[in-house]
Order: sequence, then structure tokens, then C-alpha cells
Amino acid sequence: MVRAHYNPEMAATPIRFPGMLRAWLHALFIGLIALLSGAKQAHADDVFVERYEKFFRTEIAGKLVAEKISENRVVMIRSFQKHDCKPSTEFLMGLLSREPAADVLREAIRILRKYKRSESVEAILSGWRRMKKPVEPRALALEALEGRKQPKVEALLAKAMADREPFVALAACRVAGAGLHVGLRKNLITALRHKVPQVRAVAAIALSEIGGDEGLPEIFKMFCTDKSKRVRFDAWRALKKMSLEERPCDPAQWREFHTQMATADAAKWGKFPRLAPTLGRPANFFGIPLLGDRIIFVIDVSGSMLEPWTIDHKVERAKPKAERIPNMFSVKTRWDLLKAYLKTTLGELPAHVTVGLVTYQTSVDRFPASGKMLKNSKRAGTQIMTFLDEAKVSGSTAMFEGFDAAWNFVKGGATKNFTKGADTIVFLTDGQLRDGALKNREERLRDESWRVARTRGINVHVVGLHNHAFDLCKSLAEDGGGLYVHFQQAGDTAEPQDLDFWPAKKKAFEAARKKKKGR
Repeated sequence: MVRAHYNPEMAATPIRFPGMLRAWLHALFIGLIALLSGAKQAHADDVFVERYEKFFRTEIAGKLVAEKISENRVVMIRSFQKHDCKPSTEFLMGLLSREPAADVLREAIRILRKYKRSESVEAILSGWRRMKKPVEPRALALEALEGRKQPKVEALLAKAMADREPFVALAACRVAGAGLHVGLRKNLITALRHKVPQVRAVAAIALSEIGGDEGLPEIFKMFCTDKSKRVRFDAWRALKKMSLEERPCDPAQWREFHTQMATADAAKWGKFPRLAPTLGRPANFFGIPLLGDRIIFVIDVSGSMLEPWTIDHKVERAKPKAERIPNMFSVKTRWDLLKAYLKTTLGELPAHVTVGLVTYQTSVDRFPASGKMLKNSKRAGTQIMTFLDEAKVSGSTAMFEGFDAAWNFVKGGATKNFTKGADTIVFLTDGQLRDGALKNREERLRDESWRVARTRGINVHVVGLHNHAFDLCKSLAEDGGGLYVHFQQAGDTAEPQDLDFWPAKKKAFEAARKKKKGR
């Protein structure tokens, strides 16, 4: 009789299959899991698409065409935001090509940006390629691709940057920068030499978003030599970010940076021509370094502009001369303050800059009445100031009408005259959106401004006096790629909204608040 002995080593040894059999079983196991998960996903997609076909396409899409009020159309298309499938994407892309309302366009783009499925991305790409005219939807539809890093997306953006329509090239540059497409850096450097100044400017900002040293020499050369003041302004902003400079946005600091950059022969990006003195100094409008080639001032002339304005003359005299309120002893009201700053700004702008003026309250006026911008000169400045002296300061605040007049100042309107309309809008208000077609509808005004600023590359700077519409004004400037300043009078208790732009002011404000709390 043979007795079996227990061997612990044998008991711990697992069953082993031959190598080929083991590999085959492993592949079978993985394939089975993939098949089951794929079937589950396919079923989920089928239900998704089926729901779209049965309800959204028949109910929402059908009624959307008949709905006349754009706010209602916005609510209706929000039904698509959790409906990430190809048919839904195709519908929204088709909507972009025919929708006239800015709020609906913005909502459709916001929803498309959230779609993550690969088939949705493919539908966006194919939908964009089918778009022909008008140009504006082609430009805005590119924003639906923001943040997507697929090779096909980068290939389309590269193609769009070379598009003959500057609207499209500008949008492609912006999306490339916002999406941090490092692979498109060379394309953006090429766009720095585009014939349209706005495209060059946006390309510089996009390169600063992406980072890296490759674009620094070209951008620095633009800053020194570009004929467009608007391009030099955005080149300055790009250089600040790329060289990690943190400076407040006031003329004195701008000139300091300007001098350093123009004489930085030992800088890491090499030697470049010194900046011509005639190209350099920016005009100062309420502390904003104002650079642009074609500038429209949009000025609030509602009744509240006649309210008193308090100045602490002792504090003002202690400031450097360039930072003081102009003609401060004659300033008694907000209206006086505006005229003092505008007169100084016009005197600082060079002669080759063209300017226009829009005044808005319940009604709107513009100067010149012909809608043709004037070359800046002493005579033009005198005419503008005479126009303001004779203006009727009364009524309520119709902001949209003021913006609309600025967008359409040059013959051809906001979407047809890319190289002759404004490249910079300077908007000033001391109130709230209380009158006009979009009264009390701040989001609608913001949407309309966003659409024009995005498609035309217009910088929108905003100055808010006293206790104005803080959030709206800051948003208008952010959407328009410009600067926002909250300008306060002595003893003003309204919280400053521009602290991010003014580090020194922030420090003083915090110190004063702590001191007040300690009492």
C-alpha cells in the first residue's frame, strides 16, 4: 500500500497552461469584456438617439423654427445640453448657420463645447466644413472646438488660420490660444504677419496663452515696429504675460515697461530696433493706456452725469503729474470729469489715429453725423468738445443703442467692413441698463457685445463711474478683450471692481478697510 504524503509546495502551485493556450484565454477574456461593455454602450447610445428622434427632433426642433422670441429659443435648446449624440450635434451646428440672435448662438456654442463623444466632435468638424456663407457663423462655430486636442481639430484650426476671410482666421487664432494647442504655435507665428491688424493682435495674445519662447522675437518686433497701435497694445499685453511681468495698467508703468523692452539689447529674444518715439506713448483715458488705430468713444449723457463729483485736491497733487485728474479745479460734476479726460486723451492721441463719438441716453447721437470717422487733429478735437458742450445731458441709460451705433459707425455695419470699422471701443457709464431695447436685460447686451467683439476682434474698454453696473461692465470688458476701470470719487463707499488691475490700489484699499475695522 502506497501512502500519499501532503506536500505544501505542490498545494500552493497553481494550475499552469501552456504559453499559447494562456495567451489565447487572456485574449478571449478581454474580448468578452469589451463585447459586453460595447453592447451596453451601444444600447445606451441607441436609447439616447431614439429619445432624440422621438421627442427632441419632433417636439423641440420643430417648434424652435416657429418661435420668434430668442429668449424662448435659448430655453428650448437647453434641452439638448445632456443629449450628447450625433443627431443633436448636427442639429445645433445647423442652427449656428442660420440663427441671427446672439444669445441663441452663444447658448448653442456653450452646449457644443460640453459634448465629449468622439462622434459629436466628428459631427462638429463635418458641420463646420459644410458651412459656406455667411462668414460670421463660420467664425463663431470654431468656438465649439475650444479645448479639444484631437489631431483632426488641430488640422482644421491650422487650415482656418490660413482662410482668406479674416473673421475666420481671427477666430481660429483665438481658439488655438484658449485651447492651449502647442502644436499650432508655428501657425500662430505665421499669423503674426497677417495683413489684417486684428488677426495679428489676436495671434500674439494666443501665443502668450500657450507660452514658450518661440514667438517672443516676432512679438517683440511687432511691439517695436508695427504700424498699428492696436497691434502694439496686444503685443505689449502678450509680452507682459510671456516675460512674467506683473504690472498695473496705468500709463506711467506702461512707459516704464516700454522703455525697458525697447532698450533690452541683452534680452533672451535678441536685439531689435529701438521703438520710434512717435509710435510710443499711449493716451491716458481714466488710467487706461489707450492704444488703437480706429477708436470710438461711447459716452453716457444721461441725467445722472450732472451729479456732483468730489475731488480731494491734496491727494491729487501728491500724485505724479501724469496720474492726476486733468483740469481738476474745474471739475464739479461727473460730466465735467468726462470732458476733462476726453480733451486730454484727444490731445495725446497721434494724428494718424481716426476717432468717432457716440453719446447715448434715451436717444443716441453721433459725431460726425455722417458716420465717417475723423483723423485726430486739433480741429477735430475742438469739434468733438464743442459737440459735447452742446449735448443735452438728460434722460435714462440706453446702453445697447450706444453700442449699436458704435458697431455701425462706419458704412457697411458691424459685419461687412472689417478693416474700416472701429478696432477699439471705449465705453463710459455711471449707471445701470435702464432704457432702450434691452433695458434690464444685461445678459442680452453682453451676448450682442460678445458676438461683435469676437467676430471683429474689437477691444472693448469700459470705464464705470461711481456706483454703476459693476458686473455687467466688467463682463463687457472681459468678453471684448479690454480693460475695465472703476473710477471713484473722494469718499466713495462703493467697492472698487478693478483691484486685479491695480495692485497698488488693492493694497491701499485693504489697509484702509483694516484700519476702519480696527476703530
